[in-house]
Amino acid sequence: MVHPVNFLLTAAAVLAAAATARAQPSAGPPLRYELMINGESFIVEANRAVKLRSKGKPGVSYEVALRIAPTQRLKLNSVQFDYDWLTKVEDDRRAVQRSVRLTHELGFTMLISDLGRALETDSWNQALKILTESVTETFREMKVQKLQVGKPHQRKFKGSTGRGVVIRYLDADQVGHSCLIYVLVGEGFAASCIIQYRDNDADDTLPLVKKTLDSASALR
Repeated sequence: MVHPVNFLLTAAAVLAAAATARAQPSAGPPLRYELMINGESFIVEANRAVKLRSKGKPGVSYEVALRIAPTQRLKLNSVQFDYDWLTKVEDDRRAVQRSVRLTHELGFTMLISDLGRALETDSWNQALKILTESVTETFREMKVQKLQVGKPHQRKFKGSTGRGVVIRYLDADQVGHSCLIYVLVGEGFAASCIIQYRDNDADDTLPLVKKTLDSASALR
């Protein structure tokens, strides 16, 4: 069962950090990896093909190439999802309602919270209502301009159904922002997701967001 206080804390945490998010350079993934072949260990660099010679088996060599997958997977306590590799991941690793904050190079953020394996219809609606009210109040405290809160709607993703709300506003520089709030329910899992992005970046941002939301599924 979802506890309202937890939702209020979740909304406050993501907005405090994400409202002023800007695109940042990424450190990128590690370049060197240890590769095991038939019990032998080799150090290889990513994104290049190399020929490895066995030390234990004279005359034996292996041609290998290690590449970074453009889509990575993150597993929480009861839900898993995919995300673009150009993303910084911050995981609170809590035993209950574990949350991760994803910050992409483009500047958009996603805060995903694992709500467990059970979410009844009443809790589903209550969760969305509490999140929307909390986020809206936080924006008012930030004194954003032209705050608009959309009506609740339902959307089908590949592995879940989402009930959501869209919030739009202008920041102090008159730059338009959108905040998408979804509570996802699928077979064996429930999760909340708060997404923030600049409206000018929508064409690049929304396909990546949809890929993540489509990929949400229960841990097996």
